[in-house]
Amino acid sequence: MSGHIFWEESWNAFDSGRVMPYADHLAQAPDPVIGILAARKPVSICDAGCGCGAYALKLSRLGYAVSGFDVSEKAVQITREVLSSACFPSGEFHPADITSSGFTDGRFDAVVSRDVVDHLPLHAGPAAVSELLRITRPGGCVILTLDSSDDEYESAPHTVTADGDYVFTAGKWNGMVFHPYSPDEIRSLAPGIPMKTFASADGGTTVVFEKPAEQPG
Repeated sequence: MSGHIFWEESWNAFDSGRVMPYADHLAQAPDPVIGILAARKPVSICDAGCGCGAYALKLSRLGYAVSGFDVSEKAVQITREVLSSACFPSGEFHPADITSSGFTDGRFDAVVSRDVVDHLPLHAGPAAVSELLRITRPGGCVILTLDSSDDEYESAPHTVTADGDYVFTAGKWNGMVFHPYSPDEIRSLAPGIPMKTFASADGGTTVVFEKPAEQPG
């Protein structure tokens, strides 16, 4: 099963009634991404890999103009419904691969991609980050969150590729890919781009790539 098929099937099986309780939980949970955004004062944000729309709703409630995409058409449908039900715009959400988002160059002040790049094979990570930087304006930022492995991932049936990608072979994650990033692998996602990393309480990592401002000609 390809990764795309896994996510489409997962979101088709998802109970959309879980979105609002999850959104309420997100609103209360500590969130370093929001602090990073607040310090930079962006107006437009792309939610890259929007999933069920709970985070897009959180950003919208905070006053940001939010657009986004997801590889799953069903996830995009759920996101649109969630935002529309809360009276926020949902038209600029569409299905797309993270390496080909469909947005124009420099479209956003910031791009947020939560737990997405770590669900790609290692070799696809740099292309994904390159695309997210492309749609970010000069002087803007790309924020990623990357999970660490845990007991549940380690005990679930999976194989490990030569690149260190976990490919799950049975159970609820059958067909899912996960890559636990090392510090060197994080740096290799966007060579030459200024980067900061922050450890999160759950053992994961938040990464901020600062797109350089355009130099006067």
